[in-house]
Amino acid sequence: MSEPLTYPAPVLRDERTRMHYVPVPPEIADALGGAVRVVATVGDHTSRRAIQHRGGGGFMLVVGLTVLREAGLAYGDTALVTLAPDPDPDRIDLGELADALAADDEARARWETFTPGRQRSMAYYVTSAKRPETRAARAREIAHKLATHTLWGDRRQGA
Repeated sequence: MSEPLTYPAPVLRDERTRMHYVPVPPEIADALGGAVRVVATVGDHTSRRAIQHRGGGGFMLVVGLTVLREAGLAYGDTALVTLAPDPDPDRIDLGELADALAADDEARARWETFTPGRQRSMAYYVTSAKRPETRAARAREIAHKLATHTLWGDRRQGA
């Protein structure tokens, strides 16, 4: 499946998690051939995203408030959504994290052991900051925590 699929969808909000999302109809999800990572255009905003399963069945594309603002959309609006399989689903935009990992062999070695999803999560934490100083500080923080095994979820020694 290489041709993008376009459909109208309401901007909804999950009241439990407070996340905004647009539903992905089952026929669209099926036509994407099981692709989880997609290039999504919601309104005028294009980004790489993941199609997620909704509790109780169905699929959704989570869209944050920044995406909605940039697309000129709000809760309750109808968005024109275009989805296409991501041609490089494992690509991760590292930003400032690339330099921090290059400077620390232990951090880079541990980084390489993580799944693309976990790497993407850490990279997003770094690249989502608005100020360059904050991105650099977060990159150093992640590299330090990788090297010292102090990431959230790391088991404490002797515990």
